Amino acid sequence: MSRKKTKVDVVEGAAAADDDRLSALPDDLLHKVMSSLRAWEVARTCVLSRRWRTLWASAPCIDLRVWCKARHGRLPRQLARFANHFLLLRDVSAPLDTLRLLSSPTRYVPDYSYRPKDYYYDNEEDYSSADVEMWIRVAVNTGARFIHLAQHPRDKAFSDLDSVPIISCHLKHLHLSGATLHDKTLRQLSSQCPSLQVLELSKCCMDGPQISSASLLSLTMVECRIMADLSVATPNLVSLRCVSPYHRAPSFENMGSLARGTIMLNDSFLHDKFEYKCKDINPDVSECDSDSNDDNCDSDADNDLTTSEGFYGANVLGGQNVICSLSNATSLELIADAGEVILNRELEMCPIFSNLKALSLGEWCMAADLHPLVLFLQHAPNLERLFLKLKMDHTEEDNISPEGSLFACKKLAMVKIKCPKEDERVHVLAQFFVANGIAMEKISFDHRPTRQTRKSLA
Repeated sequence: MSRKKTKVDVVEGAAAADDDRLSALPDDLLHKVMSSLRAWEVARTCVLSRRWRTLWASAPCIDLRVWCKARHGRLPRQLARFANHFLLLRDVSAPLDTLRLLSSPTRYVPDYSYRPKDYYYDNEEDYSSADVEMWIRVAVNTGARFIHLAQHPRDKAFSDLDSVPIISCHLKHLHLSGATLHDKTLRQLSSQCPSLQVLELSKCCMDGPQISSASLLSLTMVECRIMADLSVATPNLVSLRCVSPYHRAPSFENMGSLARGTIMLNDSFLHDKFEYKCKDINPDVSECDSDSNDDNCDSDADNDLTTSEGFYGANVLGGQNVICSLSNATSLELIADAGEVILNRELEMCPIFSNLKALSLGEWCMAADLHPLVLFLQHAPNLERLFLKLKMDHTEEDNISPEGSLFACKKLAMVKIKCPKEDERVHVLAQFFVANGIAMEKISFDHRPTRQTRKSLA
């Protein structure tokens, strides 16, 4: 006589069916789920079922970033030992696609021999820069296509990659922050990584003469210290972002394929006597969980450049050919303060921007006669969208007189001016565009609070 099914049996059967459906998913899909987990979380999946027992060993993404621990579960007791075993026990036939890791929070190997056996290192990361270098070597040797080395929020020193041979025919995307790139490393990236397409450098120290790569398609340099004259020669580069370099601005050559360019400069930082002052890092804000980049020309992000104290007023360094190298671009963003030297200097050799559709300019274009702005408009016959980002509060000394300045942009369909609400220059600009055939309905204003208003609200 068959036993009548109870409600508990039905629930357990449904749960088993759900488990079966999850286990029936293909490896590629399960590996994609694992890619959003830290490596120690991936390893723990081996206890879920027999289906998951060895699945971790073939996961294509290894994420060893230890910050933001509250989001990613408790760390293993000995992180370095765990990571070494994780890499050693991986399936050697499974390709490693991605390695993400943080630099060491310390410059020494801590001694935990005196700790009790059951001591749990919940608030400490016991790994050194030597461990980080070894993990990168393993990734390079196993054909990783994407390596992301981020600076640990508690690491105030640069990661020196000089002893790590970055030589790979598989590497396509390299993202470094807080690292030192000497001539040896730059030459390896230029000539011994033939598949490298994306290079992202954030707050790095660069001490070499050149980046020269025929494979590179996207180059990003954000707040990097450029210690020696650096030239960038990338004939197939499509996207360039150079934001707030220190000491020197890079020089550019042979960039005929460039389509999108963002250049943000601050003369106060571009001097060989400039002293970089480290800022306290907010531990709640770390790039270890941020992999996105916004290259939109009309970004709503605050692009104001911080003014540095102690500018020596001497020669501004670097930046040769920065304007001419952008001549084939379809989208440009050139942001700098009033009186900026490099862009004004290079603008004297302004080429024709035949392909330019979208242009974003900062305060530097607002000279008394609008010469930089007019010169750009005269050399961009196919321009469709113009964005002016004005950050300085208007004073009587800032009066502009663009009389006699003419341009012909027949395709210009939108002019957007972002400025403080009290900036009286907007009326002069409106008259200027109307006088050059731009209908008033094509001109819009995006007012933002003045500096004094922001202080009062703070």
